[in-house]
Amino acid sequence: MKINPIINPNIARAYQASKPFQASRKVTTGRDEAVFSAEALDFSRSLSEAREAIETRTPEENAHIANIKEAINNGEYKVDSGDVADKILASVIGR
Repeated sequence: MKINPIINPNIARAYQASKPFQASRKVTTGRDEAVFSAEALDFSRSLSEAREAIETRTPEENAHIANIKEAINNGEYKVDSGDVADKILASVIGR
């Protein structure tokens, strides 16, 4: 199928000239601005508190983690598969 080109280029100019032109310029200061809702700020605050609670550990917890890492590295860390299965089933059943 052959599409014929526009024969008269003034047709496109006439069409564009017939459109009403609305000049609307917003004066900006060159800085972007963001406004967050109260819910977004609450969520961000809660997320920060949760992250801090996860990252903050007591010295006892750090010692326990270090002991487990050492046992894993030495090949001495053993996990009872029956205990793992029991915990998985308990989480599925909801006990």
